Amino acid sequence: MFCPGCAAQNSVEQKFCRSCGMNLEGAAASLLEQFPDGERTDLQREERNLERFGNVAFTGFGIVLGLGVLGLLYWIFDRMVASDAQVLPGILLMAFIIFSALTLSYVIRVEMLKEKRKKLGRIPNPTLPAASTGKLLEESKVEPVPSIIDHTTELLVPRTKPSDEI
Repeated sequence: MFCPGCAAQNSVEQKFCRSCGMNLEGAAASLLEQFPDGERTDLQREERNLERFGNVAFTGFGIVLGLGVLGLLYWIFDRMVASDAQVLPGILLMAFIIFSALTLSYVIRVEMLKEKRKKLGRIPNPTLPAASTGKLLEESKVEPVPSIIDHTTELLVPRTKPSDEI
């Protein structure tokens, strides 16, 4: 492993660079994450297979559930609305079932999105409103940082004649 600070070659087990003294623990951990060992690779493969299986299972369940909801809606429409027996209660019951299914699908999609964000490690960063940012920029007054050599030329003795040189 090469040191990110000075490019000196070090072993992965070293905690500090022998050349510049930089802490290498974080760099070594990052390097080891990019080259996983056999157990970690097997675990990642099992997680991918389990995720695929879950996707197939939930897709099948969603299809069966959707067909069941459609069958129930057809039965309600046929028995209550089309037969003029109970039109208003039938329409209300159908609307309840439709909006319940839509709400359930919304909640499932939101949870899936949260899980993807969590897996990717991306958390949305909160941003400051534009008004407060502009206010912060207006209020701050930046002063130049004084340099070490600003007033050192005052101590130099000016030469008056070129003949003073030795």
